[in-house]
Amino acid sequence: MARSYATVGQMLTYAVDRSALSPDLEIPAERHVRVEVILRHMLEFVLMSPRSRDAFLRTIARTEHTTGSIAAAPRMRKTSPDLLAELLPIAGEADEGARLGIALRVGGPFSTARLREMRAALGSSPQHLLVAIARHTDRAELEGEVPDGVIATSWARVARRMPKADPGHAHLWETLGEVGENAGRPVVQFPVDAKKLLTRTSTAREFRAHLDVLHHASRTLLGTSPHFSTRRGQTGAHLQAGVGRQRTGLEFGEVEQGTPVHFQRTGEMPIPLGIGRLETEEERAAATERLAMFSRRTWRTEAERPPASGELIGAPASPELEGARLLLWALFNPMLLRDRGFEPAPAKRQPALTATSMGLRLLQRGDDSGAEYRLWVGGDRDWKNLIPRVTREETARHPAETYAIAPRKSQSTADFVWEVHRALRSLTIL
Repeated sequence: MARSYATVGQMLTYAVDRSALSPDLEIPAERHVRVEVILRHMLEFVLMSPRSRDAFLRTIARTEHTTGSIAAAPRMRKTSPDLLAELLPIAGEADEGARLGIALRVGGPFSTARLREMRAALGSSPQHLLVAIARHTDRAELEGEVPDGVIATSWARVARRMPKADPGHAHLWETLGEVGENAGRPVVQFPVDAKKLLTRTSTAREFRAHLDVLHHASRTLLGTSPHFSTRRGQTGAHLQAGVGRQRTGLEFGEVEQGTPVHFQRTGEMPIPLGIGRLETEEERAAATERLAMFSRRTWRTEAERPPASGELIGAPASPELEGARLLLWALFNPMLLRDRGFEPAPAKRQPALTATSMGLRLLQRGDDSGAEYRLWVGGDRDWKNLIPRVTREETARHPAETYAIAPRKSQSTADFVWEVHRALRSLTIL
């Protein structure tokens, strides 16, 4: 095995230092752009080695040509590649000034049209070559549609093949592939079976029953219906009513003492409401009596404490309900949605929790057309599943359009969240 003195730390340090000087980041850039600039310089670092460069050309670019330095270049236009090099002629060939371009992408795929534009930007010579590297799940979308003069591959393929072709820098290639493959995906660190949780009718009905408790309590105690919070800076989804820094409200959150419905004040620990899933008339009557008791007390202001919940009324929430909530709250996570280019619409335009649906209204960042989008679950009074739906709402120019995104068997949580957000993003393309 060829020995290398380059380390992952050196590669990352080089990439971060060079990225800080990139004109692509002189103005606030979206997260995926920042990552792509860093990946550009990580790849540049590895390809400084002639041995690694030759292995990359043979294995990924699938060419017998060689090059000099493969240098990172700022994107002067949207069609500019991330790295450029001159392709040196093979013995006996005329020197036509052929060039190699390498384009990198995390998150969404390259469109076929964009690949054609990037290949054309290299020039008219048939010897020009563009290598496009995108996330592994995007590769299938390009099968049979890859333009001439373009090699479309994936970060997973780079991570799998290059360590074998260039064993001296195997650790660098593995890191490159892992960063490229995972950078566009949401970070959702809990192992749940999305298909089992979101498609089982019993879980959907239980979830709806606990939402009914939240809705009834909010109407009784606060005179309002819950909706997802749009407060700036929050890092998680919050389905709540009346919550503030100096006022106590209600929130649907982590299951505690058998219920996901809590009294909540910003910056303080939640206090369980003490009402679970109501299955009998006796339980409904007891819950109504407890809410009436709460409504007679003063507990909303900063000087007062919410009342103690007492013994749980109704059935406690199951582990499956908490798993489904975690998964759905990842879909509604404002940080992950911002990474995909969406901001929550103002609070006054947010859909309230109703007897049939729960959702979040969104606006595409930078779009002044007034188009609105919605991520939601439900649709009927009797919920049969928790499969999420994405909607582009009706405008004067376009009818409403909706997709349902069902989880696949054995699909990871992160991949499912990414797929739903990608479907939402697809609605912006008219």
